Amino acid sequence: MGDAMITAIATGLLVLVGLAQVVILIGQRRQLRLDLAESYRRRWTECRKDWAGLVFIGRASGEFYQVGDRETVKMLERAVEQYDGRSRDAWVSDSVRSVTSMLSDISLRILQGQLHVSDVYPIFGTELLRHSRALRVLLDVEYMHSGYGLCDDPDHVCKHDYLRGHVQEWLIYHDGIRRRCLILIDLLWAEASRLEDLPPPELKSAADAKKLSGKDSRSRLFSEFRRLNGVTAFRRGLQLRSFLRHAEYRQKLSKTGIDPKRLAMLEAKWLDRLLHKQRLTFSGAGKYGR
Repeated sequence: MGDAMITAIATGLLVLVGLAQVVILIGQRRQLRLDLAESYRRRWTECRKDWAGLVFIGRASGEFYQVGDRETVKMLERAVEQYDGRSRDAWVSDSVRSVTSMLSDISLRILQGQLHVSDVYPIFGTELLRHSRALRVLLDVEYMHSGYGLCDDPDHVCKHDYLRGHVQEWLIYHDGIRRRCLILIDLLWAEASRLEDLPPPELKSAADAKKLSGKDSRSRLFSEFRRLNGVTAFRRGLQLRSFLRHAEYRQKLSKTGIDPKRLAMLEAKWLDRLLHKQRLTFSGAGKYGR
């Protein structure tokens, strides 16, 4: 066997070893991401009570749509009723710290490349997004509060709004947490839009809103990415910024984003299923009512 043949075999073996190492490294990194995502899943489960409290205070006083069950909501309403109007209630402070710190941490991991959006999206599903309006009210003081509260007690409403003001003030003083929470919400919305997980009217409403806020959301994400990573991984920052376009209407010559024609088709099918379900419900009620 000549020297050339031995050299070729050795080179081939080195290439195979190198490829094997790359495959092992990729597998290890994926396993680390899965382990990290699982730790956040457990953490999210542990802060369910705090999440219910944060949604409660982010919504209007007496608003029906809540995360917590009836008993939890009644307990929160009693806590608001007992508020003295001056001090900071511990449950409000605990809720905002627990939830926003976790969301900010996840956002940080995504921006630094330690997690992918697809890794953390299953943790929250659409639950967080269905209540994201209440969260945005707290995170962005300029966000329009469009909730309809059912409480007709002015004193109770005032206490509720004052406690919400405490949360907003805390987030203003912790602006990094506030920014990264907003970035995570935007990323999760983009993933939900890409997967078509939310009802078409909600996708349409978000896409309409992104006509005004989409540019600011992309700018906020890219600025935060550069702040954390400097000039390194510049391409990944551009990819994350472009990923947000999944929640926006598709631009010309682009394959990313919501196709208005497909959205209209999905909405028509969604309405048909909803009306069919209502007809079945009413016919069943009439049957059992006789």
